[in-house]
Amino acid sequence: MKLLLLPTILAAVFGSASAAKDSQYDPIKNFPALVKWFTSHGGQIDPRITLGYEPSTNPKVRIRGMIATAHIEPETVLIHTPASLMISDFDRNHCEVIQRVVEELELGEESKWDVYFKFDGSSSSVPVSGLDNGEEEQQGHEQRHTRTPTQWKTEDQPGSRAIQELQGLPPTGDTHRHINWYTSACNDSEELTPIQLKAFVMFLTRAADRGMVPMYDLMNHHNGLINTRLQVDEEGGMSVIAATAIEANEPIYNTYSRGGGESTVDVFNTYGFVEDYPQLWRWSDVDMIVKADDPNHAFGRYVGPDENSGIDAEGRAFEPNSHHYELLVISPTLAALHPTKALVHILGNGRRTIEEWKVEINNHHATLRKSHANAMHDSALAVLSELPTTIKEDENTILPNERRLFEKVKKKGRVDQSKADTIQAIEYRLAFKKALKLAVDVARTGQFYLDSEEL
Repeated sequence: MKLLLLPTILAAVFGSASAAKDSQYDPIKNFPALVKWFTSHGGQIDPRITLGYEPSTNPKVRIRGMIATAHIEPETVLIHTPASLMISDFDRNHCEVIQRVVEELELGEESKWDVYFKFDGSSSSVPVSGLDNGEEEQQGHEQRHTRTPTQWKTEDQPGSRAIQELQGLPPTGDTHRHINWYTSACNDSEELTPIQLKAFVMFLTRAADRGMVPMYDLMNHHNGLINTRLQVDEEGGMSVIAATAIEANEPIYNTYSRGGGESTVDVFNTYGFVEDYPQLWRWSDVDMIVKADDPNHAFGRYVGPDENSGIDAEGRAFEPNSHHYELLVISPTLAALHPTKALVHILGNGRRTIEEWKVEINNHHATLRKSHANAMHDSALAVLSELPTTIKEDENTILPNERRLFEKVKKKGRVDQSKADTIQAIEYRLAFKKALKLAVDVARTGQFYLDSEEL
């Protein structure tokens, strides 16, 4: 079964907290200087916020981000960035915003945003968090230069293993969508200068839909533990508000993919990491591509209490979140097949406990036709069977070997960027395969709506 890439569009992108380009530059140590610059230009930040490492049970895994130093009450204004500190465009023209960044970068220390730019880490060595595979596996995770797929070598360039290591899984064929858009739409398809490339990557990984928003863009992404919301004022400034109580040492999270609009595939393709749970995996095949031409086909997946297709007891439609195959993964053992928009709306907008998710998913599966669960089972199983390596091979042999080779070269004082990209691709495909395997298991054991002809 040939796996087909889903059609996607250039979405508004959000910020990412990461390390600084210069290995001698310590963002945590220099955070007070950034705060001083920010507040001296009219910005506001709660004094109980700092930059640090998120709590982890594994000392080998260190992820830098915003942390609360003391209890913070709900509805507290955590950050306020005035419009005068944003690099934006009135018409929200992405090309114009990136060009403004280019121009400010060219000014160097004369730029108003020089301190902010020096704090940038959009093309730097970042901590790599591990898959939950036990202590031995976790200890193998290392500090390495992690890039977005759009920065990988293309397939026609020497050393372009990373794309090949995706093994045809999405975003294969779409990895360079962002940079291709920028080159063609903003630069007349001319080769990018180093400053243009830096500005583009900074925009891709850090910008909000309003443009570059200092301080806001240091929050990390987590759709399961999100504890903030955004608010725009009449003057065009933006505030980050505590959506819940935030305790001391608790990370302060934003979302890069609100309400199920972007999948885990999209997050990886834009930011270069596999998001923590919940995850939203999306794929397709020839049969589903044909069906997706009919905008109403996916509504037939669901049956309401009155047995009307796609209608609940109150006459509301069960609207599918995607017209392709989609799996909402809450934990390594809990997932929803073909989630509706209502089920995923909470992503980036609130929280649910595991027990609450179990209830929601059981209720959802009770409305999902067994025939559609079976089709998803067959598709996921077919994809897995056609991939050249198994989950076990990736997890126990291939990935550990690649990491050892990377560390061997690193000890000699050289960083093999192609190897780092390759490891990144293997980690991603392993997570995707585990999601496909979970889809097979859930489709086989879950309780779904039995059509009359299936009884």
